[in-house]
Amino acid sequence: MAAPNTYSQVVAWTKVILPLLALALLSTLFLFSNTPDPERAIPFAEVDVQELAREQRIGHPRLAGTLRDGREVVFSAERAAPAPTNPRLISASMVDARIDLDTDTFLLIESVDALFDTQRETAELREGVELTTSSGLRLTTATLRLDLAASTAEAPHAVHLTGPGLDLTAGSMRLSAVDGNDVALFNDGVRVLYESQN
Repeated sequence: MAAPNTYSQVVAWTKVILPLLALALLSTLFLFSNTPDPERAIPFAEVDVQELAREQRIGHPRLAGTLRDGREVVFSAERAAPAPTNPRLISASMVDARIDLDTDTFLLIESVDALFDTQRETAELREGVELTTSSGLRLTTATLRLDLAASTAEAPHAVHLTGPGLDLTAGSMRLSAVDGNDVALFNDGVRVLYESQN
């Protein structure tokens, strides 16, 4: 009579016991798992699918280009959509812009909303317009009209300019290039308060 092969018996029992242990471990995961907490659940976006299909809009658009005078400009927004009555007009909300004046100088512009005219190459920034320069000047106004083709900016309403030692208010402002230099012209009741920084 042949002696029992211990190795073969161990292998045979292992083939039975290990799957049973794995099954027991998996079942305890489900038996003792925590009940789902609705407060910690992954939130689903509450969007109206029909509204998304009806509206032609872009989320977080970014537009970069070069002006005719070689300056680089970048526009970004939270949302943009073409105007229903005129597709060449694009309305945008929460707009940020950067215009490089030269290698070391730039403008940062923020506004609540804007209207871009792609044919005329203009942009009208409205509500809470804030323009900041790399040199530390900060200008606030209600509306800022940019003519990207002519590289000009115009604020038709009251402006407030602050900077190191400077506080200026005026009824309007126009920024343009004259003989290769950027010139800001303030009009309508200009009031300047300047304190020397020395």
